Amino acid sequence: MNRFDKKVQNALGYYVYALIDPFNDVIFYVGKASGNNRAFYHLNTTSKESAKNQKIKEIRLKGKEPVIEILRYGLESEKSAFEVEAAIIDTIGIDNLTNVVRGHGIENGRLTIREIERLHGSIPVCINEINEKYMTFFLNRTYSTSLSEIDLYDATRQFWYNVSKNTRTKHKNGALEYNVALSIYDSVVIRVYSILVWYKAGSTFSTRTVKNSNNRWEFVGNLINDHPLTGKKIVDENGLKITSNQQGYGYIN
Repeated sequence: MNRFDKKVQNALGYYVYALIDPFNDVIFYVGKASGNNRAFYHLNTTSKESAKNQKIKEIRLKGKEPVIEILRYGLESEKSAFEVEAAIIDTIGIDNLTNVVRGHGIENGRLTIREIERLHGSIPVCINEINEKYMTFFLNRTYSTSLSEIDLYDATRQFWYNVSKNTRTKHKNGALEYNVALSIYDSVVIRVYSILVWYKAGSTFSTRTVKNSNNRWEFVGNLINDHPLTGKKIVDENGLKITSNQQGYGYIN
């Protein structure tokens, strides 16, 4: 079987599915779809290398095909499907899956009680009251409480698209104009790092692999312990959370 007929697609509506290793019955990928055959698309031959595709190749080399299971169907909206998908990914753990990101709706996702307290009990700081220059990196799609310190560092410093030459170039005094990085999740400063040097993406040792380094950049720096903004929630003049642009990073001052 390699597709649903139209009647089945209509019955499924918005649904969440899983790809399963037939040799141990372990889920290795979770996805969502809307009344279509998306669940089967992953099994088509593709030249794009990814952890998911590599897993599928490994299964096929052993003589079997991945198993597809529908985890929830008939969901009322795409938003509901996103929420279910994210909840399942959080339950299994992104580190145990071949998914690249935790999914949508993770702002309300799996957290420890300490993280909940930190995120929702954080002292707000108005962005207009911050006088120093900072570069901000938003980790809303990659942050997880299961990330190690090195994983969190790498998620913050890599792989940012179209970082301007002025940002990456040191002044005559040997310093960068923006030499401090704020790692932000849900408007809260998770970590603060110094920015020492910018490199072309993929140039430095990392826990991550860049798929396309074209005009993407990464920095090298150090953790700044006990920075006054660590743990603070940065808000705008209306007390609302700050958000990222499409590139995922920004600047203060």
